[in-house]
Amino acid sequence: MKLVNNGMVKFDYQFPLYNFFFPSQSLDVFRPSETQLTTLLNHANSQSTSRALYFHIPFCEAICSFCPFTRGLYKNEEDINRYTKALIKEIEYKSRLVDFKAVSVRAIFFGGGTPSLLSPRNIYDIGEALHHYFDMSTVEEFSFEFNITSVTRERTLALADIGVTHARFGLQTIDPTWRKLFNLNEDIREIERAAALLVPTFRHVLCDIMYGMNGSNENQTLCDIDKAVELGLSNIDIYPINNVATSVKLHKQIRERTAEVFPAMRKLNMKLMIDEHMRHKGFVPYNGHGYVRQASAASPLITRDYSFIYHEHVYGYTNHDLLGFGVGAISSVAENVITNTSLREQYIAKMTEGDYVCQVSQHAPVLDLVKPLVLRLPYHGEIEKSKVAMSQMPQGLLDRVQELVKADLIVETDATFELTRLGWLWYSNIMFYLIPESEQNILKKIVFEKLNANGRDITRDELIYSAG
Repeated sequence: MKLVNNGMVKFDYQFPLYNFFFPSQSLDVFRPSETQLTTLLNHANSQSTSRALYFHIPFCEAICSFCPFTRGLYKNEEDINRYTKALIKEIEYKSRLVDFKAVSVRAIFFGGGTPSLLSPRNIYDIGEALHHYFDMSTVEEFSFEFNITSVTRERTLALADIGVTHARFGLQTIDPTWRKLFNLNEDIREIERAAALLVPTFRHVLCDIMYGMNGSNENQTLCDIDKAVELGLSNIDIYPINNVATSVKLHKQIRERTAEVFPAMRKLNMKLMIDEHMRHKGFVPYNGHGYVRQASAASPLITRDYSFIYHEHVYGYTNHDLLGFGVGAISSVAENVITNTSLREQYIAKMTEGDYVCQVSQHAPVLDLVKPLVLRLPYHGEIEKSKVAMSQMPQGLLDRVQELVKADLIVETDATFELTRLGWLWYSNIMFYLIPESEQNILKKIVFEKLNANGRDITRDELIYSAG
């Protein structure tokens, strides 16, 4: 990837993964013994001052054609009951190895899959475990993902009882053709019904909207945004579709209905249009793609009055870490990435027996040190230098940061590095540009393997910017 710095166009192409995990899960991989796991978890406690928890619920009523995450079709209630017990067993198991209360937990996220397929009884059982093993008094944000068809009053009340503050659901679009292609419920009244239950119950209610699909258009996205605003949602996350992760079936279905390609430059212009529309609707960005309602008349580039705290730990400072629970869940801790088994039945069977199956990828401490510059700065829009070990940054990274300063993508002050408006437009490319070349090559390999699958492809126009 080249920094071309040609007016508004700053890079020669768009890297086709918009958010990615760093450091990767592929360095010095091994399956740890219980003693090794105990050592690395306690080392994490000694390095971290702030923590987020992630819980993965891998069941779905229907498989969305754009989703890349670990999931499987819901079959019966007994499967979820068994999984819930295994999840609690994992909490209990790890609590014997490390003091969960030694590091403040600021954010909790239940993702999937479809966490809202958990029954009220499952929810209360998990909530009891959380309140028993963790210090919940330090939690500022507790997020839970819903599928609109599984939103019920009983579930929402149970979740409010255990402390959930943020409810999330995937709107994606209200266009019936695209909802069918995405394998989403096509009845918009179901979205309205779900929002009517969620909005009065939780402090924040968020939805995701996707844009930039081949054959879609700007008016469609504006209508999607207007619907989300009308529903009274507090937050709206708006992403370009990630065609590297979407299913081969979706690629084929789109090609069957249109030969139109949504070029990279049009997506860039769309981001400008979306931003202007959102600001007129009373929303301000809080990261590269998320917006929050803001009552203040001031309209900053990126608000400092609100942050999604969970993402502060995924894309954050060196002393912010993440512990994951459940099938396929990732823990990102000091010098290690722990990845749980992705096999659901293996996870349930082994955890039931008290055997925790995972793999560990170890990395050099410098990869943790650079995270604020390569992740937090582009994603959240700024870093405070006092919170970063600037004297230990690799010179090559500092040189690339200065290149971005000269290109008017970053502004440096005595106390901070901050994105400019142009930098905000290019945040995902800046993330890729700043990570070490070894990590770039790992991500390029992932993209190549995905696009090598028969039936999945991305055209040149979707990636290459015409100017420069």
